[in-house]
Amino acid sequence: MFKKLFLAALVLLAVVNIVLIRANMRLGYDIEAKINKPPKIHVFQTKYNEGTQIVFNHEEHSQGYGLECIECHHVESCDHCHKKEIIQVDIEESKVALHKNCLHCHQALESGPRQCDECHKR
Repeated sequence: MFKKLFLAALVLLAVVNIVLIRANMRLGYDIEAKINKPPKIHVFQTKYNEGTQIVFNHEEHSQGYGLECIECHHVESCDHCHKKEIIQVDIEESKVALHKNCLHCHQALESGPRQCDECHKR
């Protein structure tokens, strides 16, 4: 009796697993596409002025202004930042890169935000 009950429980567990796996496959959540695709909008949390945020419209800059990836991301390949594995970037490292890229470009073109509080909003 115990063997039959145990076997029935195993069969039931196998069926439930198969149903859940198939349901997950139908949902089609593709983690690869999410990680390798650049975000439309990126929010940078800063330490400036008691933790302001910078909202950067990546899509507007790349598509709206026709900028190529290399114009901001320099000589690194796209997968240098858009890796299959998510990593945490040091805040100081990103601060230097953002100021070097964004501010210098905006000053050279004399357009877009060029003062601290134009990007660093509460």
